[in-house]
Amino acid sequence: MNGHNDVNATVVHILNRRCVLKSAACLSSSLPLTHSSGADANEQSRILRGAVFEIVDPETYSAVVYVPPAKNSDILSWPIESYPLLVVLSGAGNNQHSALYEFTNVRGDHSNLPPYLLSTHRAPPSLSDNFIVVAPFSGKGTRSLYSEPRRKILSFIEWFNTWLGTQTFDDGTSVVVDRQRVSLFGFSEGSTLAVELATTRKFRGIVIASYGFTGVLPPMAKERLRDIPIWVFHSEGDDVYDICFSNQLVDGLLTNGRGNDVFDVRSTVKFTKLIPAQNTRNDRGKEHIQTALVASASSEVYAWLLSLL
Repeated sequence: MNGHNDVNATVVHILNRRCVLKSAACLSSSLPLTHSSGADANEQSRILRGAVFEIVDPETYSAVVYVPPAKNSDILSWPIESYPLLVVLSGAGNNQHSALYEFTNVRGDHSNLPPYLLSTHRAPPSLSDNFIVVAPFSGKGTRSLYSEPRRKILSFIEWFNTWLGTQTFDDGTSVVVDRQRVSLFGFSEGSTLAVELATTRKFRGIVIASYGFTGVLPPMAKERLRDIPIWVFHSEGDDVYDICFSNQLVDGLLTNGRGNDVFDVRSTVKFTKLIPAQNTRNDRGKEHIQTALVASASSEVYAWLLSLL
C-alpha cells in the first residue's frame, strides 16, 4: 500500500449466499479525532497507550485503536517503536452507537472481539504487549463492512498506518506500524472479507472465526491464497454459518498445489473445531459468537502471528 488514494491491489471477490446474525452499522457524524474508553465522556484528543480509543478518517471510517503500553520507562532515550498491526474485521450488527461503544461496551454488538478484551484488560499478553490493533467501523445505516468497496477498506488501512506515525501519545512517545507485519482477524461476514482481502497478498497472516462463504473459492482466489498463513476457528454447533463452510475452505486451501504432505502445511493452514456443550445447543447464535471470543482470547493465536516470518 503506497498512499491513501493509490491502492493498487486486486481483490478476488467470493460473494455468495450468506446468513446474518444481526444487521446494520453506525458512524457518528460528530466523532472527536480521538476518544479513549477510559476517559470522561467530554474529554477529547488524549491518545493513551494501553487503552482503546476512537479515531475517524473523514474519507473512510471511524475505528477503535489500541497501542501497547511503553516497554521502557526512560522515554527520552527511545527510538520510535515499531509494532505489528492486527486489523479486526467485525461481523454485521445493529450498531446504534459509536464505534467505541460497539467494540468496548459489554452491550455493544462487537464485544466478542479483541478490542473488547483489550479495553477490559482481559486480553492475553501476547496480544496486549505486542500488537497495534485497529477495528474499522462501517457507518450508521450500513449493513456491515462486507458491503463496502474493498479499495476503500484498503485505503483506510493505509491511512491509519500513515496517521499513526504522525501522532504523539500522552506519555510523549511515538510508534509506527511495521508494514511488513500486518495481519487480519475476521469474524462472521468479516471472516469472508478477510479471506477476500488476503487475495491481495498484502497481509502476513489471517485469523478467521465463523467463516460464512457458502461456495467454492474461485481458482484465482485459491492461487492468491497459496502459502498465506491462515488459522480457521469454527464451532460444530454454529447455527448461523454451518461448519461445513470452513471445512470446504480448509479443504480447498490444503489441496491447492500443496501436495499430500500434511505436516508441511500445518504451519500455514490451521483449523480449530470447537465442540459445544450440550446445554448450549439450543441457544440461538451463541456458538457463532462464542467462536470469535475463543479465538480472540487465545494467546496461541497471537504467538503464532508473531512467529510468522
